[in-house]
Amino acid sequence: MKTAKLVLLGGFLGAGKTTTMINSALKLEEQGYRVAIVTNDQGKELIDTELARKNGLDTKEVTGGCFCCQFEDLYENLTGLLEEKQPDVIIAEAVGSCTDLAATVIQPLKQYYSEQFKTAPLTIVVDPARLMHELNATDETRPSFSQSVSYIFEKQLAEADIIALNKLDRYSSEEVEKLYNYLQQRYPQTVIQTISAERGDNLDVLTETWLTTDLGGDKVLDIDYERYAEGEAQLAWMNILGDLSSDQDVDPRQWAESFLDKLNAHFIREKMAIAHLKVHVGLEDGYVKASMVHTGDEPTFTEENVQNAKQLRVVLNIRIEASPAILNLVVADAIGALNKELGTKWNETYNECFSPLPPKPVHRLYEVI
Repeated sequence: MKTAKLVLLGGFLGAGKTTTMINSALKLEEQGYRVAIVTNDQGKELIDTELARKNGLDTKEVTGGCFCCQFEDLYENLTGLLEEKQPDVIIAEAVGSCTDLAATVIQPLKQYYSEQFKTAPLTIVVDPARLMHELNATDETRPSFSQSVSYIFEKQLAEADIIALNKLDRYSSEEVEKLYNYLQQRYPQTVIQTISAERGDNLDVLTETWLTTDLGGDKVLDIDYERYAEGEAQLAWMNILGDLSSDQDVDPRQWAESFLDKLNAHFIREKMAIAHLKVHVGLEDGYVKASMVHTGDEPTFTEENVQNAKQLRVVLNIRIEASPAILNLVVADAIGALNKELGTKWNETYNECFSPLPPKPVHRLYEVI
């Protein structure tokens, strides 16, 4: 029977898990390994899944809940990939508001399905800005997460076998060293690996550890599930799919910039803390993708074959601490204001906006295998 190495990637929203997953997969494929991936989200219409497929990766997704609550769906997707694609490595990216992965995902896989999957060390990707914010080292005038949301972030770090401190290309060596030392001191039994998923720095070291280590996923924590559920309930999840149309050509970059400026102004005024925001604007063969992980920050842009057009497809994913009702109003207001300014029309074909239900894992194993 074919056995695959299974890499479970966790980490808070906006940490760069998707970039880590895609670029690590591409690096492994360059080395001759066959790689497949599984994305995960509370909702549907995911930019991450589409980006993975555009990079030529065999991709499946688990939606409607985290891996722990959708364990059967996860297992079905994993075995489907194993049978259809026969990968050497499967990288599975857990939803960003999920923790307790060691007890609810890795230990069940070890106990029940060890003949099919050899698990790599549980890897938690971390955004330095998020960590600095949690340490009160950033501008206190920006909206902050509530204690219940921060609880999820803290537990993610505590259960990690590897903490991948990401985005080192955006910070000074002194800042990275300070955070590295803090993490090493606080989690002495955890491997701290600095990476730049975007640029590829140290991904070879990370992937080598995945391939050569079977130990991991053994830090089964005491989790206060009421507090965990409260943290998830504080977050609003929005996924929107829509079409822009105009009598004149529309610049996708300009539209995205103007849209995010309006959203950011609303979020600052309403003290809504962004966890992660992604907007994808374009056509089948060209797009602009913008991403934000903190309210008040400048968005980061990725562009490919960008073309002005009279018809553009927009996909919007937002994860933010706010009520779904308020978030819907804010987004509708921003789109409506842009329609007036640019003379565009908006046809929304999909909209979901909700707060996650309390986590109810299918398995939770205390005994470490």
